[in-house]
Amino acid sequence: MKLFNHKRFTFLSFLLILLLFKTQGQELLTAIPVQFKAYNNSTHLEKMYVHTDKNFYVAGELLWFKIYNVDGALYQPADLSKIAYVEILDKDNKPVMQAKVQLSRGKGNGSFFLPVSINSGNYKLRAYTNWMKNFSASCYFEKPLTIVNTLKTLSAPIADTATNYQAAFFPEGGNLVKDLSSKVAFQVTDRYGKGIDCKGVLLSQNNDTLLRFQSFKFGMGHFMFTPNSTQPAKAVITLANGRTILQNLPAAYEQGYVMQVGEETTGTVKVTITSKSPIAQSAYLFAYTKQVMQVAERQNFNNGVATFSIDKNKLPDGVSTITVFNDLQQPVCERLYFKKPQQVLSVAASSNAAQYGNRKRVALSVNTQHANATTGSPANLSLAVYRIDSLQTIDPNSVLSYLWLTSELAGNIESPAYYFSTDNDEIKEATDNLLLVHGWRKFDWDRVFNDKQPTFEYVPEFDGHIISCQLKHNETAASNTSITDAWLSIPGIQMQFYNSKVNDKGKVYFDVRDYYGQNEIVIQTDNLDTTAHVEVLNPFSEKYSDVSLPAFSLATATQNALNEQSIGMQVLNTYEAGQLSRFTIPNIDTTPFYGKPSNVYKLDDYVRFTTMEEVLREYVPEVAVRRFGGQLHLKVFNYDVHDFYPSDPLILLDGVKVDNNILLGYDPLKVNKLEVVTNEYVKGEFIYLGIVNFTTYHGDMESLKLDSRAVILDYEGLQLKRNFYSPVYKTDQQASSRLPDFRNLLYWEPDVQTDASGKANVEFYTSDVKGKYVAVLQGMDNAGYAGSYYFTFDVTNK
Repeated sequence: MKLFNHKRFTFLSFLLILLLFKTQGQELLTAIPVQFKAYNNSTHLEKMYVHTDKNFYVAGELLWFKIYNVDGALYQPADLSKIAYVEILDKDNKPVMQAKVQLSRGKGNGSFFLPVSINSGNYKLRAYTNWMKNFSASCYFEKPLTIVNTLKTLSAPIADTATNYQAAFFPEGGNLVKDLSSKVAFQVTDRYGKGIDCKGVLLSQNNDTLLRFQSFKFGMGHFMFTPNSTQPAKAVITLANGRTILQNLPAAYEQGYVMQVGEETTGTVKVTITSKSPIAQSAYLFAYTKQVMQVAERQNFNNGVATFSIDKNKLPDGVSTITVFNDLQQPVCERLYFKKPQQVLSVAASSNAAQYGNRKRVALSVNTQHANATTGSPANLSLAVYRIDSLQTIDPNSVLSYLWLTSELAGNIESPAYYFSTDNDEIKEATDNLLLVHGWRKFDWDRVFNDKQPTFEYVPEFDGHIISCQLKHNETAASNTSITDAWLSIPGIQMQFYNSKVNDKGKVYFDVRDYYGQNEIVIQTDNLDTTAHVEVLNPFSEKYSDVSLPAFSLATATQNALNEQSIGMQVLNTYEAGQLSRFTIPNIDTTPFYGKPSNVYKLDDYVRFTTMEEVLREYVPEVAVRRFGGQLHLKVFNYDVHDFYPSDPLILLDGVKVDNNILLGYDPLKVNKLEVVTNEYVKGEFIYLGIVNFTTYHGDMESLKLDSRAVILDYEGLQLKRNFYSPVYKTDQQASSRLPDFRNLLYWEPDVQTDASGKANVEFYTSDVKGKYVAVLQGMDNAGYAGSYYFTFDVTNK
């Protein structure tokens, strides 16, 4: 009887567990997409791609670049951030060049003059926004560059004696389970992440041969493996150079889940989940693409197997993440799936000839349209035309492959354009290997389930550059300081003045607009805490990806090409230095922040007095000089109440806030004009009872002595846009000029805009340097369709 009751209790408990799982299962299918959406709604992503004019440079040349910033979910031009940060880093991640570049509707462009002080080597160009600094540095855009300084003795590169090779194995779905068959991908790379072809043997613990394998493409491949033990199998890998690597596979679990994903001819993606778990009743599959949940399905296990068939039409283009949960709401399998994008911009160009002589006109007809469309579509492109030789080759990577593939995967991706080249079985297999090797990221679902909303230290610069400061006591950050107000000024004829409040962490932020080039900035506080000082924080990111640069070396066969490029650089800098230093003056509003003043006084129009007090008393009726507490104060007249304001106005000299004593002690003979604002003026959280602004002749605060606690330092603003120099040889006289033209970069245009029919015309002229040239076009339209195109032509001496 007791045995019967025990069995009955066990049976009823089992039914209750099944009922509970069923109820929880329905909730799980609804809850996870809702929680996932809520989590991602607060995590807006940006992606950035940079098109450089080429990848190889000599010191003394200009490096040109075009920035494409897109919404991380839609891949459309993003108008969130207005500032991009672009850097060139050396092999130790030390910046050698940095710039802040203005963005407009997700696009911007700039240049770097590579100084003759730079050392020869491989470098990394990277770009990001202030908002992107909240995420991993692996999310920044990066690309390798080579720079050679031919004006310095090129020492022989240190022999790279390190023979570090790495082998890694990646079970599909994440784990191996004893007695369950899994696809296992692998990759063998050198120390710089480049794939190495190999062959291998998988051995048991008893050194029995279990199977043989070999790489397929870029050092990657896969094999099917059914572990018969929880002890890890051992791989013996042989490289092409004869070197052998020993590497264990991940250990197999006694219980767990495995996943297999494959495409069906019926247009579906088949996902098979096999389980050895005693609690496995159902499997819950969720697929999301670019932060949007696309599929949420449940299947019961039948003899330990659950099968899902996902209509490919339910999955958007690009990389999708497929995650499987068990009944306990635990993620147990995950992998990536790639659907080749149809959102492609078809770019084409044709020239007026296939071969040109020196100093001849090249005319390009550019066409853009959506893939498979019959009519053109307007798009914005960047164009680079340069010579290809033993130093500079054609870069096959593009904005399309970067956005849709490279930026979605972890680690270094070799030749990403290869995966977009065609649709044959070879490409599909290589793509699947790539996704298995680079796609296992173990998304932190606990953050979603526990409603842990991400916190962000950096805000998007949706208006202008933000200068961040920290109040410090000695070298320690000061929080809850008695200092509450801070002001930043950029002295000059174009007056820039900003105010801000200090937060409880001792930080203060100034949203600075239209500040270009290098100038002095002046930062002041209300000085209530005399022991604190202000430190301006580095606006550039101080975290770095783990992608290593390859060792620098130059083949002897490149010496002639290097000499030609070096001579061309020196000739251009000698004869056309003025043309290379021409910048576009930005179209900015020079009106003071307070708008039109109530009155303006040109001091030269009046009798010159020797003290500022006399100037104000004699012919500035809106400003009175009054004595309170033994000190002189300025008061501005309030016409609304026909009396002077009770408190001091905002007093500025060349845009720098000064107090009454400093102003009244200043030499009026150095002042050009005075502007007075008699209205009460509200600027952010500050209210000023009138404004009195003095401007010197040169806007440079001549001989002004500020409080010793004021911070005055040089600060680089937004980069001025340099004009690309391209000589014109329209006439015989121009073509017969005796000035040498040794350019290897014939043309750079960051803003080729095709019209409503998708057409644009571009023209430029060849130089005196013969050889094979390539024209590279990259870009996108407002809908996020991206594409690229290149073609070659020859320049001869004819």
